[in-house]
Amino acid sequence: QVRSRVTVCKRLKLKCDRRAPCGSCTKRDTVARCIYSPAAAEKVDLHSLNNRLIAVESQLAQLS
Repeated sequence: QVRSRVTVCKRLKLKCDRRAPCGSCTKRDTVARCIYSPAAAEKVDLHSLNNRLIAVESQLAQLS
């Protein structure tokens, strides 16, 4: 399940490590409010694809 920070982390501009619950919510004792939106799956997927593209491009550059 991919989740995106919605309440506490976003309001405080904290990074979310996408764990269940995230590290920031665990530290701040706001685990009950560690809620994620379905739209985050799309964002994470695009981020993952971008990282893979960068890795493949660098491998290709090494072969050239």
